[in-house]
Amino acid sequence: MKRLFAILVAGSLGAASFSAQAQQAPDRLRAEAMENTRLLANRIALDDARSVRVRHLTYERLVQESQITTMYSDDPAMRQNKLRVVEQEYTDKLKGLLTTSQFERYEALVAAGTAPTSPHSVSSLKPTAASPK
Repeated sequence: MKRLFAILVAGSLGAASFSAQAQQAPDRLRAEAMENTRLLANRIALDDARSVRVRHLTYERLVQESQITTMYSDDPAMRQNKLRVVEQEYTDKLKGLLTTSQFERYEALVAAGTAPTSPHSVSSLKPTAASPK
């Protein structure tokens, strides 16, 4: 009986640990989305309403990139292709959300390699220049 109880306790502790780790990933991605959006807002003059929507799009992008990185960890070519698609979809959604001048500023940041990106994105693999102050 004691042995069964010990197994149940160990199992529940393991499940609680797994649950805590699973919860940390979305929290980390939310924090990253918030930081990327804050940086982008400063650089392209986002208003508050658009900032909220951009943060949501950025979080969705980070979740997709994280899933792709996990799913295709053993296939770099497929991973890069999938990440390119996610990046293009993100850019298309931003184009529909931002004003023309904001989107032009965003494109300039991407071209210069200074747009805030995730560690998984394709553009983060390019060398980046120092951010202008």
